[in-house]
Amino acid sequence: MSVPFSSTHLRLPRGFGTILNGLVREVLRDQPEDIPKYAAQYFSSLLKQRQESGLDTAEWAARLEERFYYNHEFKDTE
Repeated sequence: MSVPFSSTHLRLPRGFGTILNGLVREVLRDQPEDIPKYAAQYFSSLLKQRQESGLDTAEWAARLEERFYYNHEFKDTE
């Protein structure tokens, strides 16, 4: 089965790369046997932390990326 060439350029959602980098760092550090199970626990922990603290680390990291990599000022998203 062949797949036609596409010039579609997909963009990652804001903060997605930061979330994945965090998971990768923890997987490399802990070397779990069951990576999908570990990832589910990792994301559940992130969600619980966000709900308890009100701080969305993905949003915070996205704002830092915009500031330092794209030279954008911090903007309110509200």
